[in-house]
Amino acid sequence: MMRKLCTAAAVTLLLAGTALAGTPAQDCEARKNKEAGKYLKCRHKAEARLALGGTQSAADVALQKCADKYAANWLKIESKARGACPSRDDVAAVRQYLDTASTDVAAALSGEALTRDGHRLKTGQTLCWTGFSSTPIPCSGTGKDGELQKGLDRLYVDNGDGTISDVKTGLMWEKLSDDGSVHDQENDYTWAEAVGYKIAALNAIAFAGYTDWRLPNVNEVQSLLHYGVTYPAIAPAFQTGCVAGCTVLTCSCAWKIGYTHGVFWTSTTLQQAPFHVWTVGVYDGHISYTARSERRHVRAVRGGG
Repeated sequence: MMRKLCTAAAVTLLLAGTALAGTPAQDCEARKNKEAGKYLKCRHKAEARLALGGTQSAADVALQKCADKYAANWLKIESKARGACPSRDDVAAVRQYLDTASTDVAAALSGEALTRDGHRLKTGQTLCWTGFSSTPIPCSGTGKDGELQKGLDRLYVDNGDGTISDVKTGLMWEKLSDDGSVHDQENDYTWAEAVGYKIAALNAIAFAGYTDWRLPNVNEVQSLLHYGVTYPAIAPAFQTGCVAGCTVLTCSCAWKIGYTHGVFWTSTTLQQAPFHVWTVGVYDGHISYTARSERRHVRAVRGGG
């Protein structure tokens, strides 16, 4: 009887082990989950030592060790998977997300308010001015945006399929090209055409493998603006290698001088005058509104909360 029980127990354990075995992709996903947990644990240990009276310099060293170990292990996981990982080349993106989360928790445990999802992106401005002078002044002590630079660092990932993912907002953006295709930066539309033609066309061809492309709202388009540059005032990831004939697979275009002033449609209506829609000018970063019958540009988006 005892032998039968032992045999049954062994079979049960064997089956349990078999049930937990997955495909290479599942194994990679599982290992990355474990590594993310280990990284958070390492960071919070460093924060705990700081809370007990440790120095900030010692905490910085400990946090860097956490990051170095995490990066090394993450790359080993991807290498072992030999291309089978559902997500790839995301070591920096995941780390920044975990850094923000653990820092917020540590701050909350020290008595500060838990920020949750209240973060906004940095504007990108690093210079300061005063009065009517166009000459920058030293930022120290001014309290201006260029000195404080509050907000999250931006992080964009080119997915290699004609799209760019904003790691901080969770949005995936269509890249624009200069090749005469539906993605061409020179294309402009009435508001009805923006939805009925441009967005419909992207979904009809399942652009980049997705059929949920949409017109972004005004806040989403504004998140692309970079107030530390101009002409165009947009994050650099959206203006790289833009030359005649380039496609969304080889370049990223933002605005061509002379084409409707680089103003883009949004899905947000001007409530006091519903015939108008909020628009965003990427050439200088201004927010305005435009009659739906006018012609403006479109950059499609998907995802988001």
